[in-house]
This record gives sequence, structure tokens and C-alpha cells, in this order.
Amino acid sequence: MGNQMFQYAFGRRMAAELGTDLQIDLSLLLDRARGKDHVYRDYDLTIFEVPHEFVMSPTILRTLYKTQSSAVCKLVRKRIGRNKTHIKEAHFHVDENLLKNPVDNAIYDGWWQSERYFEPIAEEIQKVFEFVSPIESNSEALLRQIQDTQSVCLNVRRTDFLTTSNLNTTDKSYFLRGVNKIAEHLSDPQFFIFSDDVEWCAANLNLDFPTVLVNHDHKGHKFGNYMQLMKACKHYIIPNSSFAWWAIWLNKSNEKIVIAPKRWFNDTAINTEDLVPDNWWRI
Repeated sequence: MGNQMFQYAFGRRMAAELGTDLQIDLSLLLDRARGKDHVYRDYDLTIFEVPHEFVMSPTILRTLYKTQSSAVCKLVRKRIGRNKTHIKEAHFHVDENLLKNPVDNAIYDGWWQSERYFEPIAEEIQKVFEFVSPIESNSEALLRQIQDTQSVCLNVRRTDFLTTSNLNTTDKSYFLRGVNKIAEHLSDPQFFIFSDDVEWCAANLNLDFPTVLVNHDHKGHKFGNYMQLMKACKHYIIPNSSFAWWAIWLNKSNEKIVIAPKRWFNDTAINTEDLVPDNWWRI
């Protein structure tokens, strides 16, 4: 979801610069013939007030892709890309030349992970990323607890990151250092641990502060409920997660403390200087 939010925000900026419409191309995302080891995702932005205008209907794409034929998938993408300029993200940091020279009738292909890509339309992005559904009833008591305390969202990402060497950048030591740093600045923090591996967190993160483990009973549709709960927290310790990045960005408080890892990727050749806002602390 976080990656899609970055891509959509970037697309809205390009469309605004050109005075044209933004269409969403799901032909690669919904491709189900990319190999058994590929981690397949779905389109998740339906949890927001996002105007969904697609190059090709997701229903049609899913029907065509039921064959799981790579030839069919390639043919669909070729048809969608016909007579369009294909612009591939050249590097991870912000491409100033691309911002100065937007191209109409183009397919923009990349991650576009920086606030600088959409900063001029930030207010508009805040509006389109309003949640369609309110907090679910089973999470209302948890939300009140988050709102009534010096809540710190401690987000631990493991599962798929453990098997991807370039993304496996945070460990127990990182999270405990983050907790200690937060404790230096808050007199009575309460930690809310959001994780895809709550069992590991329960066994390894025994903090000297009130702690609540938030399991996936609170995830909601497409993890939209989870993001709303994270957004409601007052402070943050996060891994290298675009999902967590957006939960923080949607939180409008100017008082929040945010701790993020110095290494977003293990590959030090990737320049991430534009990814993390200047007012976040990196450890």
C-alpha cells in the first residue's frame, strides 16, 4: 500500500503540472505470471477517497490474467503502452529534471519515494488519502488508549524483509535503541507494537514501559484499520517501511518524534537522502 501511495502522489503531481488527468495502470501489478517466487500484491488504494480512473478496468485485467499466461500479460501491457512515452525512474533520489519537464501521455514507471515529488500539492494529497471507513468497532477502545497516552507506534517488519537481504536492515538492537532514545525525551511513553510477527516481538521486546501488542485482529480491510491506528499515535519508531512512512505523514501533528533507520537499504549505493524528512531522527 505504501508504495502505491507514493506512486499515486507522484502521478497526481505530474498531472497537476500538465493540467491533465491521471490514469492508473494496473497491468503489471495484477500480472499473475511473474514466477512462483514473486510476492504478489493487489490494488489497495480503494480504502481511501482516491479518484480511481484506470487505463484498463481491473475487472477486465483480472479476467484476462486468469490464464496466468505470461504471453497474455505481455500483450496487455504492450497494448496499454502503445503510442505512449515510457519513463523509467533513473535513480532513487529525486530527479529534478523530470519535475521540470513533465511529459503528457506517458507511463511513469518507478517508486517515486520522496515527499519532494508531491510537496506542492501536499494538501490535495492529504484529502485524497482520507480513509473511506472509520475505525472498526473492535478497535475503538484501543484507539482511545492511543489517544489518551503518550503513545509511541513501534512498528516491526519481519516476514518478507527477513528473506530479502537488501531490506533486512533493522533488528532487535535497532528497536531497543529507538526505545531508549524516545525515553530520553518522553517521561511516560506507552508503546504500541504493530508487527507482522507479534510472537517475535513478545519474546524479544520486553520493554520497561507499558506496552500493547497490536495483532492482526485490528488490521481491517486491506490493513486500512491498522494504518488508521498507527496514524493516531503521537510518536514513532519505524523500520524501512513505506506503509509506516505514510502513517506518519498522514499524522498532522508538529510535535511527533519519529525515529527511522539510517540504512533504508543494505545496498549503500542507493541514495535515500530524499526519502526521510529532515525532522525525523535516523539511528
